[in-house]
Amino acid sequence: MKFTFGIITNGSNDRLLPLIHKSIMGQNIDDSFEILIVGGRDLGLPHSLYIPFDENIKPAWITKKKNIIARKAQYPNLCIMHDYFALDKDWYSNFQIFGDDWDVCMNALIMVSGRRFRDWTTWAKRCKEGKVTPLPYTDHSRTHEMYVSGGYFCVKKTFLLENPFNEGLTWGKGEDVEWSDRICKKWNYKCNPHSKVHLLKPKGNEVPYGTPEQGCEI
Repeated sequence: MKFTFGIITNGSNDRLLPLIHKSIMGQNIDDSFEILIVGGRDLGLPHSLYIPFDENIKPAWITKKKNIIARKAQYPNLCIMHDYFALDKDWYSNFQIFGDDWDVCMNALIMVSGRRFRDWTTWAKRCKEGKVTPLPYTDHSRTHEMYVSGGYFCVKKTFLLENPFNEGLTWGKGEDVEWSDRICKKWNYKCNPHSKVHLLKPKGNEVPYGTPEQGCEI
């Protein structure tokens, strides 16, 4: 499987970028891969392409950055992440086992506390619970009620080019919800929980779900 890793940054987490880069380089990927870093400043990280971005045009313009990754990517599988996620050491080997039969794919996202971040979840306005609800990673029966948390996800290059993010929205304006609403009736959305991803800083405002082993237990 060939991946383009796209990292969204504005320079505020420069101390974390080398850790993210190391987690990608440590995957021992035999096939070709690339790392695109959009925004912030060029740290000179090897095997990566820095793409300058003027943050003053529209602050927190992450939708534009994600669409740039889709256009610039060489490879069919995109792993798009904000600048505070790092890959587990077995991320790639587990993805090889899982395969690439998906349009959009979520992985298990693990907070610093060891609990689940918003990964495989329904969305409040589209689900019977009326609130964001974590699902067992094996439950693929409710993808029409789900949304993709914009901080980290995998997506096919062709799918994102055909269904770009709304560049009229910025960070914190529900850009991931709007995108999910638009594509949820036509996506092949799957969860690969074995390719784990770790947050590198606390996210205290996020709902503390259960541990990955607990599934959707609170």
